[in-house]
Amino acid sequence: MKVTNQNYEASAPANVRPSVSKGNPQPVRAWRGIFFDGPEPEQNRDGDEIPVWFVYVGDKDAAPIGTVYKPHNFKSAEGLAKRMSHDRRLELIHEVMPA
Repeated sequence: MKVTNQNYEASAPANVRPSVSKGNPQPVRAWRGIFFDGPEPEQNRDGDEIPVWFVYVGDKDAAPIGTVYKPHNFKSAEGLAKRMSHDRRLELIHEVMPA
């Protein structure tokens, strides 16, 4: 999508639509948040069952957008989720339990 006025021209991804107010287009982005889920069982190299948590940027349906991080330690996963939420200024959806 291409938005044009006399002082502004930009191409926006398909999921971003311009919102015109007072002649200045403002992109309206789809909602995203940081999801912190788990634990889920996984196996290590020895075949032992270990817990794993998931931290990722997701859309309103909790579908991952990009990389899904899989820390094997609750505190590490929690710290990562909090940092990502703070750095990206996204809401943290905290749906986890310690193992």
